[in-house]
Amino acid sequence: MDAENKGKSWYRHIFDAHYKYVLNYLFYLSGDIGLSEDLTQDAFLQLWDKRFQVKEDTVRPWLFTIARNSFLKSIRRQKYDLKFRSSLIEGVGNESPEYIMEMKEFDKKLQESLAGLPDKCREVFLMNRIDGFSYREIAENLGVSIKAVEKQMSKALAILREKLGGKV
Repeated sequence: MDAENKGKSWYRHIFDAHYKYVLNYLFYLSGDIGLSEDLTQDAFLQLWDKRFQVKEDTVRPWLFTIARNSFLKSIRRQKYDLKFRSSLIEGVGNESPEYIMEMKEFDKKLQESLAGLPDKCREVFLMNRIDGFSYREIAENLGVSIKAVEKQMSKALAILREKLGGKV
């Protein structure tokens, strides 16, 4: 059996053995079956990408770690989205319909721009701007240097400025 077919049969075995457990774990965390299914699929896609690097005896903890991290990222995104939307609602009083429409358009463009950031940039940006972590705290949480955090933040800001026309 060639390496590609062996990799496929290994993956099928792991998928069949662990899919339900990962799905249930994510459902317990989120309470949302749709989100749980999406995040479970993402975890198994990441496993496929790393199939030649992950050992069979560590695959289950690896899948649960990936699933948990994906869930936490989705919560941060949702938290950011809710904070931005609530600030929009609080700021809306007697503003003109044009102003409200501009804010909704900006919100949509901002969400798309954030979604389009490379994963590390988005993670660093949101940890700093939404969760309020310092660069040092981000570096400790991610296991990287402060310089790496600064570089990712700089890259994220440059991309956002370009996409949002300097409104960051």
